Amino acid sequence: MIYKGSCHCNRVQFQIETDDLFQDLYRCNCSLCKKKSIVMKAVHRDHFFLIRGRDYLGSYKWNKNIAEHFFCRFCGVYTHHKRRRYPEQMVSNFACLDGMELPPAEEIATVDGASHD
Repeated sequence: MIYKGSCHCNRVQFQIETDDLFQDLYRCNCSLCKKKSIVMKAVHRDHFFLIRGRDYLGSYKWNKNIAEHFFCRFCGVYTHHKRRRYPEQMVSNFACLDGMELPPAEEIATVDGASHD
């Protein structure tokens, strides 16, 4: 299945392909993700497509400068990121996917990013 998503102002648009959209949703407890309070969906990088807005993206790297977090420079919404621990994956902000409602909190796992080296 293909799911489309965007930032708030719609300048950045992306899509992901997955057959298990509600499986393995997670939050991360690292210092950055705690402040973003985002529910994330990881897919293989071959299943993430930036459709529009590459020129509107800002990025943020920190700590080991491996993971790269992307956000719209106009509306500020975080849309996706490249993972440090699993570089073959791209992670999208679940709330940016069109027409999606978050599942109950107890169905969303927490990843212990705060303990990563």
